Amino acid sequence: MAAAPMNRRLVLAIYCLLLVTVAFANEKDTTADSRLGEQLTRLQTTLRANEHANTTWWKTWTALYAVATVGQGGVAILTTDKSTRQDMIVGAGTTLLGVANQLITPVKTDFHPIGTDSIAKLSFIEKQQLLTQGEAYLKRQAEIADAGKGWQVHALSGAVNLASGLITWIGFKRSFGEGVFNFALNTVITETQIWTQPVRAKKAYEYYLQVNERGFESPSTRSPEWYGQVSPGSCSFGLRF
Repeated sequence: MAAAPMNRRLVLAIYCLLLVTVAFANEKDTTADSRLGEQLTRLQTTLRANEHANTTWWKTWTALYAVATVGQGGVAILTTDKSTRQDMIVGAGTTLLGVANQLITPVKTDFHPIGTDSIAKLSFIEKQQLLTQGEAYLKRQAEIADAGKGWQVHALSGAVNLASGLITWIGFKRSFGEGVFNFALNTVITETQIWTQPVRAKKAYEYYLQVNERGFESPSTRSPEWYGQVSPGSCSFGLRF
């Protein structure tokens, strides 16, 4: 006779434990989804800021080179002074190469931001997928920022600047000092362009890796662990998260 009440208590205990388990699981899923949404929103904000900074830099220098090319070309056509014409021809040629370099080496990625409201409507899986894509975009932005200051860029601009100096000195039979001045002036301009390219994407990527360590652990990657103990006259169950 005593077995029946004990069985009822056991069933009731298991039922209550199941309710608690479901409640904890729902709470954990909600917390995980909220954390993932916050991380995704922060990442989107970082990506948007990087894209804006890179685009501003790219447009500014492309416009400067384009205006300089047109201006120097116009002066070369209108002036009657031989030395001035030569300087303007060489200058227009170097700035035209600058425009071409900007056009063939864009600094933008294919990133397209979405609003916070749109993020909130996404499922957990969709947020994870978007986060993975965002991390790839951030890595690409960092690579662009790093490549923009690489030795190859300095070497290429240095070669163009050296060529312009040699053309002034040897090609146009001007003085050595004028050739050096041409080289130095162009070097100042190109190095300024290189060193003003934004590096925030590289720093943001390094910081992101340090803080998030690949970010988020899905609840599905860690399963709850049941445990239980039954002894004469008593029983106990539990769940480890």
